[in-house]
Formats: sequence, structure tokens, C-alpha cells
Amino acid sequence: MHELRAATLQNYLELAASRDIDGYWILRHAGVSPALLEDPENRLPAAAVLKVLDKSAQKSGCDSFGLLLAERRTFASLGPVALLLQHLGTLREVVTAAATYRRHINDIVTVDLEEVDGTALIKIAVSSDYASVQASDFALGTAYRVLTGAAGGRWQPSSVHVTRAPPGDPAIWRRFFAAPVAFESSFYGFACPSAALDEPNPRADPTMADHVRRLLDLVDLPGEDASVTDRTRRAIALLLPRGQTGLAQIATYLAMSPRSLQRNLADERQTFAGVLGEVRRELAQTYLAGSGRSITQISEELGYASPSAFTRWFSAEFGCAPQAWRSARQAQPTGPPHPWKV
Repeated sequence: MHELRAATLQNYLELAASRDIDGYWILRHAGVSPALLEDPENRLPAAAVLKVLDKSAQKSGCDSFGLLLAERRTFASLGPVALLLQHLGTLREVVTAAATYRRHINDIVTVDLEEVDGTALIKIAVSSDYASVQASDFALGTAYRVLTGAAGGRWQPSSVHVTRAPPGDPAIWRRFFAAPVAFESSFYGFACPSAALDEPNPRADPTMADHVRRLLDLVDLPGEDASVTDRTRRAIALLLPRGQTGLAQIATYLAMSPRSLQRNLADERQTFAGVLGEVRRELAQTYLAGSGRSITQISEELGYASPSAFTRWFSAEFGCAPQAWRSARQAQPTGPPHPWKV
């Protein structure tokens, strides 16, 4: 399942309110819990996020809603990748790094560079499964924020290109881009002189860039072809602290129907109850042996209504109370975290 960082919807609710639409309703309609937007590093199903964009454009009557949302993003909202990009030596390196670390930003946008007769074309493409007008506009606007932010405002394209028809309100586009926009072009992206890509960045710091690369390479990202079981485990681990442990809630997060989730798990010889129990057992042991969390905190993070309910479940699973289990394991190392743990 392709995913996007929750930072993709940064300031979405404020934009929705400014356009007189109910952003909370649209989020729930698309299967996105508003609580997930509180942490920009949460991962959201790409299909659900794009449903938010398309429904918002429809409800607001604004055919440039995707670009308006991109306008409200900041360079810093890219997270750790922003730290890398701002310390690279040239914009050419930035484009290369953005392509290399694209999955730290999202799973559905690719960045390609073509050069012909001294002109560079930076092409921004949304995966064909998700390439709506709003998604493509948003990706283009975000890419513009990335490139101009990494360059510290010293770079602007000669022209901006989009395949879509001219919008109802072109003033939005003129305000956002400091360059002419060519509608109904052959690609989404930017054109500029090739030489502009090699202008040195006075803020470049190769040592810092190397440090950030090492950190990014350590980040465990879910495989784009991860099994339904692994995706379900990740979703459960993310939603457990919010008490959202029901089949319907997990299925909504994965942009599936409950029946479809059950069927896919059965194809992998799993059941939803079995996966939920496994995640709880492994997280309970990890939290008890490897952290100072109280029993109350652990019960909340595992989605239990009370410490007594957690204690009853734990005693049935492990044959002793949580505190007794912790005391017995206190001196033992917890080992590395589970690869699917959020």
C-alpha cells in the first residue's frame, strides 16, 4: 500500500474552513482520523489522502485546491529530508537526493531530470494510480517549495508546466509561482537553464549532509509491496494508543472494507484477531522490559480502557501479572525494536 506522511495534510483543516467546507467530515469520509494529523510523521494511505483533495475541490468549487494546500506547506514540513537538502552543494544534487529519498516524503511522486541543449526539465510525476488533477497540482506545488526552499530562494524556474487545462482562477497560480505557467503542456514540472542547477549553494555543508544521509538510511520504511499482514500490524501499532482497535477502524485506515481485509488476511493464513493479539503481546513485552512506562501508560498505549482490563488480559496470556513479569525480566535486554513498530 502506498503511503504519504501526515505532513501532506499540514494546515488542511484551516484551508478547508477558509473555503467554507467541513474538513473534519471530509477527513472521516475519506477514512482519515483527524487525530493522525497531529504527528507529521504518521503514515496515511495515499488513496485516502487523495480522496480528501478531490472531495475538497468538489465541495469548495475550487479547481486549484491541491495547489492551495501546497501553498500552505513549508520547506521545514518535509522533515529530516529538508535538513539534508539545504546542506547540499547544488540544486542538481538536490534533485538527485529528492529522487533518492522520495519515500521519506511520499510513495507516489517521482522526480526526473532531463537536459536538452542547455535547458533542464525537472519533471514531477504522480503514479498513474493516483494521478488526479488535484494530486498532480499538489505534487507540483510541493516540489516548488522543495526546490526553492533548498536553494534558499536563489533559484526560480524559467517556466512552470502542467498538463491540465487552465483553472477557473488563474490568479492563484500567478501568486504561487514566480514564473510563467504553461497550461496544457506535455508534462508537469519546471524548465530552467542547465547552468542554474550547478550554481553553488553558500549554505552547503558536506559533513552535515553526510550525517543526515546516514540517519535517513537508518529509517525503517514499510515496503511498497508489504504484505497485508505487515500493513495490518503497522496500522494496529499506530492506532492502538487511540483505542482504535476494531476491524472496521483498521480497515478504514488501510483504505479497505472490513470484509476485504479479512479475506486478504485469510489468503495469508492470518485472522484479524490473531494479528491484533500478536501485536499486543509483542508490544506489551517490549514496553514492560525495555521502558519505564507505568502499567497505566502501557494499558493506554495498548488500547485498554483501564489498567485492570490490561492486567486481566496479560495474566491470561503470560500466566502472571504485568508487574511480576517486568520484575522477572528487568535485568534482560529488550533487543532491537520490531521492524513494523511505529
